[in-house]
Amino acid sequence: MEIPHKDISINDSDSGKELVATLRPSWSSIKCKVFDAGITNKLFGFIGESCTDKNEMILLRIYGNNTSFIIDRKRELDTHIKLHKSGFASEVYCTLNNGYLYGFVAGDTLTEHSVRDPAIAPLIARSIARMHCKVPISDNEPVFYSTLCSWLEQLPDDLTSGKLVVLKDILENKGTLLDELEALNGKILSKSDLQIGFCHNDLLLGNIIHNPAKKSISVIDYEYGNTNYLSFDLGNHFDEYAGIETVDFSRYPDEVYQKCWLRIYLDEVHVQKGLGPVSDGQVDQLFKEVNFFSLCGHFWWGTWAIFQTLNSDVDFDFADYSKQKLEEYFKQKEKFFNYI
Repeated sequence: MEIPHKDISINDSDSGKELVATLRPSWSSIKCKVFDAGITNKLFGFIGESCTDKNEMILLRIYGNNTSFIIDRKRELDTHIKLHKSGFASEVYCTLNNGYLYGFVAGDTLTEHSVRDPAIAPLIARSIARMHCKVPISDNEPVFYSTLCSWLEQLPDDLTSGKLVVLKDILENKGTLLDELEALNGKILSKSDLQIGFCHNDLLLGNIIHNPAKKSISVIDYEYGNTNYLSFDLGNHFDEYAGIETVDFSRYPDEVYQKCWLRIYLDEVHVQKGLGPVSDGQVDQLFKEVNFFSLCGHFWWGTWAIFQTLNSDVDFDFADYSKQKLEEYFKQKEKFFNYI
């Protein structure tokens, strides 16, 4: 079924409420909730005053300023619809010129503590494995290299002055990042057995929802979803144990924790593909790939945050976030670069 499109742009909750009223005429009175945890888009939730089920809430996503330069919004919408058809996302109700309306996913966003909960962590590993196995891809080319090339092309050569002065002790200029990208990609291309598939590419804690009643995990926010190296999704997820508002890289999971988690992930992959038992060798190999790609995750988001520093109007210190991510990249490079 074709998704309805409204040829309008909405920038506030009142206009959003009026639109939702046309989709839910039975809601005589509508409440609005502002979700302020995002750092790329604006997000509002609308629900009828008399509704008792949170799942009836309708979300309005308004795209952030200038984000179309780094996010393919058509692909994001197509990804959301594809994930819904595969059973991994809520329904899309309506599209706008600068956003869209879709269903709410009830549950609790993860925290630095709950992501490690022995009852929750296995659910996360299995849920990501099922997504990697079941969501179809339309392109066999991983987006890691091409996406970063696109972002870097849009940046000025001078990345160490003005708003980016905090990077002066890390970078000489854009050339530093270009050289690092070529080194990472060269290492990746030297491996012919890296698994690719659909990746979320942004498995931060706030994008993973735990439903305690259903004992289930859902992932939300699909701006960056696309074909990529599956180990990138996993390494980036482990990076995100550090948090965003208060980044603490000491939370990065150790080898024992990772191998336990990765075995659960591989067990589910083997179930989905009808394969036999997981071997220690397979766990060891995935562990090395994941930690290499954890470097790639730091580099990816460090570069992304530079672009956001220069273009976003969201109240978030993107420059400092870029500094932290790139510092961690260079700090861990000696350890993890040769893991593959």
